[in-house]
Amino acid sequence: MRGASAIADVLKANPDPRLRVYVIWEPVLETDWGTPSPTLTANVADPRAQHFWDPGRTLSAAYGGAANLDRLSPNRKIAFRMKDVIWDAALVYPPNTKWGTPAQLLIAPVFKFRDDLALALPSRDRKGADIAH
Repeated sequence: MRGASAIADVLKANPDPRLRVYVIWEPVLETDWGTPSPTLTANVADPRAQHFWDPGRTLSAAYGGAANLDRLSPNRKIAFRMKDVIWDAALVYPPNTKWGTPAQLLIAPVFKFRDDLALALPSRDRKGADIAH
């Protein structure tokens, strides 16, 4: 939950309407039984955020799982060891990025590197960005 709260804080601090956030919920812990409840998704209630439930961890697998972190971004800060799934992570991409292009930034866990995430996002005077979390 600290990651979702960190994303919400970053969104509050950056009002750029062009910013898009894709929040991917996936089962990682034993308590992650099903689609996130409205109470859970309300932690990132910003209209620029879209929530997705990925029960099969499809996105993590498409990224190549935790074993592929080195290739996902040349600029990364990761403070814990992920086993087989990418989780509690944020990836920042510029607009119109093609699939397979490395992220500008990869952080994990999100709450620990919240300031790095905020700095990686453009202000209103610059081009927008997308975050995958």
